[in-house]
Amino acid sequence: MRLRTTLLLGLLTGCATTASSRPEASAGGTASAQAPSAAGSKLDFKALSARELAPLSKQQVSAPDGSFTGEVEAAGTPTIQQQEGFVVLSVPLGTRSPLTCFIYSEPLDAGAAVHRLLSKVGQHTDIQLARATDVRLIDDAPAVFAEAQYLVDTPQGKAVGQARLMVHVDDQVPLVCSHDELGYSESFVRITSALAGSLTSPSAGKRKASRYSEFHLVRVEGRPVGFEKRVIRDSAGGAKLTEVETSLLLPRTARELMVQDTVSTELSDKEGRLVARDYARSTNGELDIQMSLELVGGREYHYEGKHSGKDLRGTFTVKKDLSTGPGTARLVREQLLAGKKKELTLRVYDPAANPVAPVDQVLRRESDTGRELKLEMGPLEATLTVDAQGMVEKAEVSFTGNLRMVQERVSVSGSP
Repeated sequence: MRLRTTLLLGLLTGCATTASSRPEASAGGTASAQAPSAAGSKLDFKALSARELAPLSKQQVSAPDGSFTGEVEAAGTPTIQQQEGFVVLSVPLGTRSPLTCFIYSEPLDAGAAVHRLLSKVGQHTDIQLARATDVRLIDDAPAVFAEAQYLVDTPQGKAVGQARLMVHVDDQVPLVCSHDELGYSESFVRITSALAGSLTSPSAGKRKASRYSEFHLVRVEGRPVGFEKRVIRDSAGGAKLTEVETSLLLPRTARELMVQDTVSTELSDKEGRLVARDYARSTNGELDIQMSLELVGGREYHYEGKHSGKDLRGTFTVKKDLSTGPGTARLVREQLLAGKKKELTLRVYDPAANPVAPVDQVLRRESDTGRELKLEMGPLEATLTVDAQGMVEKAEVSFTGNLRMVQERVSVSGSP
């Protein structure tokens, strides 16, 4: 297992230094506007921000090396440049700035991609607002939309700009698109979503079939901040392989995001006992946890990896089997939901909580009716709502300052 660490080479290298960041007098083709220091410029800013595009004609696009084909709305013929490890697609929209997309040959991390965009924008501008704007599934792969609103110095004074980003973390055809121009927010979502959905690769048919998959949206105070995608596959001897991919874009301030990407794989035997686990996490694009765990005999486990810059290696022995996602769902279903128990204490391996030993996870049913549970794991407390199979439908966590994070399942297929 590897975390999606491909860097977005060349992403927005000209951001806020091109014509798109110069103030213009005409609203018909501007990319940025004079800062709203006077009533007239305020009206211009609002008008420019509200601009949208009518549907454009579809243009066919394909990689010079044959790695993908697709189609995109465009006001003219798109141009394609093959680079090492990625393809650059420039799409004229009939506006001041083109839509620029990068199609990669290796998987991407959504959070790291957004972090790189904001870093590029911040090199040349004064960012006023940075945020995720939407999270959705496109062809069973997560897509994250974000924006940065900024001020930039020009000979005429301060100019306002807006850079939009879309990251589609498809395993076969990873895509990043950007547009540095005021307005066209709905048009950007429409055009990039359709492009992502149209892209196909000769290797697309080689994807491993899954028995179960689910997609969760994560929100803070109602605003989208990330996702979790979980896939369960059958393995030999009745074992199950669970793959979880998570990206969070948490607002640190109005101008700054703290982003985290996590990828984990978990192998459980037919009884739901943990056999092996790989886990990797990056924060703001930098790998900070990479741990592997393997059952080496009886109830002895070997762990190895890095945590916060330190090399770790060792073994531990457990008195109680380590639980997994499928194993926990079965216990919730058969014990808590069936009314046999009101509380379960499980032993789980979570490298973010403790990389060298398992930790206790307590699940408690709050009432005899409904499927609401309380979860406690160290300092973490959450309220869970599970389905009839014991799988989590919704999780709510409260933080200091009365902030509330809600993770809610919005798509599910198959049977766990």
